[in-house]
Amino acid sequence: MDHLASLADALENERRAVIAEHAQLRALPLAERVAAGFSLSPLDIVTTEHRSKGRVNVILRGRDLHDAFSPGDPVVLAPVGRPDEGYAARVEGRDEATIELRVEGLPEGRGPWAVSRRLDFYVLDLQKAALERADRLSSPLKSLLLGYEKPYRPDPYDHPAFARLEPAQREAATLALGATEIGLVHGPPGTGKTEVLVALLVALKDLGETPWALAESNAAVDHLALRATAAGLDVVRLGVSSRVGGAAQHLTLEHRILHGARAAVIQTLVRQATKASGSELIDLRIAIREEWSAAKREILQSTDVLAMTLGTLHTRGADLKAPRTALVDEGGQISEPALWLLATRVKRILLAGDPMQLGPVVKSQDPRLEISLLQRLVSAGFVFPMLTEQRRMRADLMALCQTTYGGQLRAHPDVAERHIEDLPGVLPSEWTEPSARFLDTAGLAYDEERDPLGSYHNPGELQLLVRVYRSLVASGVKPEHIGIITPYTAQLARVRAALPGVEAGTVNAFQGREKEVILASFVRSNPDNELGFVADPRRLNVSVTRARRLFIGIGDSATLGTSAHYDRLVQAVGAGYKSAWDLVEDE
Repeated sequence: MDHLASLADALENERRAVIAEHAQLRALPLAERVAAGFSLSPLDIVTTEHRSKGRVNVILRGRDLHDAFSPGDPVVLAPVGRPDEGYAARVEGRDEATIELRVEGLPEGRGPWAVSRRLDFYVLDLQKAALERADRLSSPLKSLLLGYEKPYRPDPYDHPAFARLEPAQREAATLALGATEIGLVHGPPGTGKTEVLVALLVALKDLGETPWALAESNAAVDHLALRATAAGLDVVRLGVSSRVGGAAQHLTLEHRILHGARAAVIQTLVRQATKASGSELIDLRIAIREEWSAAKREILQSTDVLAMTLGTLHTRGADLKAPRTALVDEGGQISEPALWLLATRVKRILLAGDPMQLGPVVKSQDPRLEISLLQRLVSAGFVFPMLTEQRRMRADLMALCQTTYGGQLRAHPDVAERHIEDLPGVLPSEWTEPSARFLDTAGLAYDEERDPLGSYHNPGELQLLVRVYRSLVASGVKPEHIGIITPYTAQLARVRAALPGVEAGTVNAFQGREKEVILASFVRSNPDNELGFVADPRRLNVSVTRARRLFIGIGDSATLGTSAHYDRLVQAVGAGYKSAWDLVEDE
């Protein structure tokens, strides 16, 4: 089976895995569905608004709505008595107490209501179609991606936009710009990858291009778009407005239209339409659509950069004029089929990321999807210059990941010696020194437990974590400076219940984020020394590289130490090692 056909087969495996998981979760009692993040319930309808084409926007209210649902997710709105027999909808927005849906039809009934996940294979179908198009395509980019042509070292192309980059950044930027089809950039945490990408966007604009800037997550696209705007580029942020962060809202196409050259005409037509009827109303609606389309066309033709997620490109990008170059961040997190839609439309891809962080999230665990295109290209021998000067972690924290990056990282002088006690109001305590800590539960019989949904938690570790957290807060560390990471959703739920309002997340959810202090609960502790997916060294690497000033890991060295990566972590903390027995004896 050739590579593209193999990827298409992997997508079918993914489809089957999604269907199987959906059926398993759907069969659970409603309370367990809620606990698993499959449903929200009970909910009451607060307001309804009629929209075009018979659709209705509905706002529902509940208590302590979990964050498993995001704008754009396909869902079903139904009475709690028959939670899967209702109205097809998509999430428009949500907060802790409300969720807004765009529903295909007016919900009837008094409730209470449930919102549950709905199967939707639109993106998978688009990816499969892109693979089929790629099979018919002939291009230098395709030849390199499929190994028909051997990798080559690009001729460096320097540009004035690179003048302020530090040496490793400048080398990476010049090689990427010199690549005619594929340019790669390796950006470990805190090494200024975004700075390099913005410099590349500036250079591409200066060379007469209107590049696309893409990433897997909305947060990454927002960050890149805002940094590019600060560098003087005119950026249009495409995508669902409710999924764009508040700071980037002014860059959205909708905002640009409503505040642009045609805004006054559009607003006048809208006011007239509210008072019109019959044929006059039809004519006014046609005029509004024409003005809106003209404004959209003018903005897209004049912008310097179009920024969007891969999901937006898949679902809304068919009518966009393709550029010569697409720049993609978070390359290590993107499954390969997602990038073939891009590869069939552009001539050059500049791909940035870190294969030592977590890869694509795949239900089927099919290695053909779990290995990102970035990883595959690096393994094939493509030039992958690494950024080496990091500005996130102090030097002794950086030591926790030095082996992962071949000992090449160095801490910028501005961060090398900064300490948690440098923050206003923070006093010395038993946990503020040294900056890399490991609290070892070995021998305490703090065994993991498994919930009915198959996720693990560890009550003993939770008690220790709460104690450490409260000690840090008592010493003056602000709660907003602390992040809590754990591999399992079952442990995460218990952390949030024990420490309401704390910023906590799974390792996957915390990727791309950082905090002054990171507390990590590794959970796994069992006589068989089984680690499951905790054994993945990338998961450990993400955990330790989220901290700026202080990292405290909590775990059972007897179980974790069966992995060489965790054993190195315990050794690397040095004087920061502490047995949990000491805390138990103090009680």
